[in-house]
Amino acid sequence: MSESGDSIRGSWGDELSGLRIAHCLTGSISVYRAPDIARALIRHGADVIPVMTPDASKLLNPQLMEWATGNTPIVEIGGRVEHVELTEGKGRVDLVLVAPATANTLVKMSLGVSDNPVTLVCSAALGSRIPVVVAPAMHASMTNNPAVVESLRRLKEMGVGVVEPVVEESKAKLAPETHIVDEVIYHLSPKPLKGRRFVVSAGPTREYIDRVRYISNPSSGLMGIEMARSLRMLGGEVSLVLGPTHIEPPTGLKVRRVESSKEMEKAVLEEAEGAEAFFSAAAVADYKPVRTIDEKIETATHPKIVLELEATPKILDSVRKKFPEIEIIPFKAAYGLGEGLAKVVESLSHLNPLMVVVNDVSRRDIGFASAFNEVTVVGRSGKIYPISKARKSTVARNIAKLYLAEKGLT
Repeated sequence: MSESGDSIRGSWGDELSGLRIAHCLTGSISVYRAPDIARALIRHGADVIPVMTPDASKLLNPQLMEWATGNTPIVEIGGRVEHVELTEGKGRVDLVLVAPATANTLVKMSLGVSDNPVTLVCSAALGSRIPVVVAPAMHASMTNNPAVVESLRRLKEMGVGVVEPVVEESKAKLAPETHIVDEVIYHLSPKPLKGRRFVVSAGPTREYIDRVRYISNPSSGLMGIEMARSLRMLGGEVSLVLGPTHIEPPTGLKVRRVESSKEMEKAVLEEAEGAEAFFSAAAVADYKPVRTIDEKIETATHPKIVLELEATPKILDSVRKKFPEIEIIPFKAAYGLGEGLAKVVESLSHLNPLMVVVNDVSRRDIGFASAFNEVTVVGRSGKIYPISKARKSTVARNIAKLYLAEKGLT
């Protein structure tokens, strides 16, 4: 294990802590992104063992992958029978990732052809019931080749996870690292929420004064996005109702983008039909202008304006009224907690929430526009769970675990 790997291990999360992943590289020009993918896996706690085809080794020096992972890449199968070492016994990996995966490799995998280190490892992994994830990369025309289409269909039937490429500039480009890592984590996570539906709201809303000016808040939507990601990782079917944000949501979710509080209320009520729980993490604007001007107000003619505001809809109340049986988990932003935690929880008691998640927005090191958060969760059981400062991804996973505990699913 290299110092470079150890210095970053777990810096983004611990979802893959203690797990070994064989990262297989094939002869795609996008192999130049492999070190970043490997490092992203390490940042989530994984131990990564590179495996390279001869063509991949020509395009990317194996020494770079050794630096990136701290492990010597497997570039040929020798007397140690390395593909068996990785899939049986003490050296067994927990998952095999092929990223990038060429059309040639996908077809070989689907037919059981094992003629290089990567296809040998994949063949042995499938035979050993080790999860396999592929991230294709090729020219876009090749994705329509019937042989490639059929190969992907067969691989999916075998249980292989496929990270869909990004099609642009006549190419099916390798998916972003975040999508690839998400799929790896998904395939390695238990699925206690399988068959259950959830709605998560996230991000701010915009309440327009005129056509170009609006009332809003600094919410990035990251906390709600990570909450949706965590529920999906545990097997939940998740609808994410997302206000305006620059953050791209993860794959595997149904995403409905909205702008105003009215639009968010409508989308949440539609998605809540048949859902088990509503995680209300959005920072909905509390007020909106009574009247919106359908043009741009010019300061030359209006050096001063007076706004009359009215309260926006209480989405939580609307959900509780329409769906009496749904579990509600409000996220409450309080400006300074002090002795006020009980008052915050009491103010939401009419909703009969399963849990209340409270964070202190008076702190500048957490919450709005920060990658970190620190919250206190109060369960219906009366238990109080402090979740210390951590990345929002970690906080969201801990909240999901508490949901399982409060529902008696652990």
